[in-house]
Amino acid sequence: MATLKFVLNKSQHQRKIKSKESMLMLRYTHKKEVTYFTAHKNIDEKYWDDKAQQVKRSYSGSDRFNIYIKTIKQKVEDIVNGLLISGEDPTKDYVKRLYNDGKELQEKKNQYSFFEYTEVYLEVSKKHKTLGTIKAYKTSLNQLKKYEKYAKVKLDWHNIDIDFYYDFLDFYTGVQGLTNNGFGKVIKIIKVILNDATEKGFNSNNSFQHKNFKTIKEEVNNIYLSEEELETIINLDLKKNCVLERVRDLFVFGCYTGLRFSDFSQVKPEHIADNKLRIKTIKTDEWVTIPLLDQVKVIMEKYKDQTNSLPKSCVNQTMNRHLKEIGSLAGIEEKVLKIRNKGKERIEESYFKWELICTHTARRSFATNMFKRGVPTRVIMKITGHRTEKAFSSYIKISQEENADLMLKYLDKSA
Repeated sequence: MATLKFVLNKSQHQRKIKSKESMLMLRYTHKKEVTYFTAHKNIDEKYWDDKAQQVKRSYSGSDRFNIYIKTIKQKVEDIVNGLLISGEDPTKDYVKRLYNDGKELQEKKNQYSFFEYTEVYLEVSKKHKTLGTIKAYKTSLNQLKKYEKYAKVKLDWHNIDIDFYYDFLDFYTGVQGLTNNGFGKVIKIIKVILNDATEKGFNSNNSFQHKNFKTIKEEVNNIYLSEEELETIINLDLKKNCVLERVRDLFVFGCYTGLRFSDFSQVKPEHIADNKLRIKTIKTDEWVTIPLLDQVKVIMEKYKDQTNSLPKSCVNQTMNRHLKEIGSLAGIEEKVLKIRNKGKERIEESYFKWELICTHTARRSFATNMFKRGVPTRVIMKITGHRTEKAFSSYIKISQEENADLMLKYLDKSA
């Protein structure tokens, strides 16, 4: 008759190092023939209850351990019972082979290539990540596929290493002419996926944890619009172009609320009460409460016949194009030098300020202008939803001259 029992077995290595732990094995006996199935677990004899065939409650994690070994025993029992039902003899070799074949089949079933895993990862992520984040992931993965075609390689777990990192950096910045910051965003996403896959046992290559396999983030001198420049935009007569007028008004609303485009383009009537706007942001899923400043009230009064007292929004890309036209009409022609790095190459390009206006300029303008007004950083952060001062500081875009003037102003106040 076939019997199954867990036994402790101290290996030669464990004896040599005088380890207190023994390897847990499942012993299968049939017709006086014996074979063993390893549980891939070691345990100190004092925690093992041989009579109950389980780990004692005093062992930390005993519940998980006992469920795990029970599953192993059940698999062997199922094989033995299946053979007996079909009238076959469950010899030790036959049972062992069927067990190993089933294990190998399960391992193959659970094995994904890197790109197969990313598809599964993205599908699961749709439940808790925003559409914008999912789009960023897909864009990054498309860059990897472009690299595959260029380098004539097949990317998988084993070759996403430091050599790949430097080769991909050269491709991204040198061949495609894209910036280091863009490269850093792709690497950040790759590392998130690799960490997830490693934790779940699909990836065993830890090369991505190399200290030089790092995200790159360089300071970019993005623009903001001063309140004087915003006043010029507000005073533009755009009655003959209702599209530009609506874009201008919605942009100004963003400049005096600090909301992202994804939020200020979807404000609803229920978000507004008691001269405040309370909304749950899409990107961070956090509630923010924003006082309605005079500039915001003027716009909402102008569009009071609309459901949400705001102009209808257009898509982000279209709005960015219109904003540049509005900036040009407002004569915002200050020259701005943009400095970016592409690999080791430093690129300097000169633009008119209006050429750099986009929807996100509104959020930077709000943070910077409120800072210039003397509103405490922590107060502004509560409105913008920034969790750290480091993240918030990247939105303060005052020049060295403006910073010096602010310091003199504060010193005069304290004198």
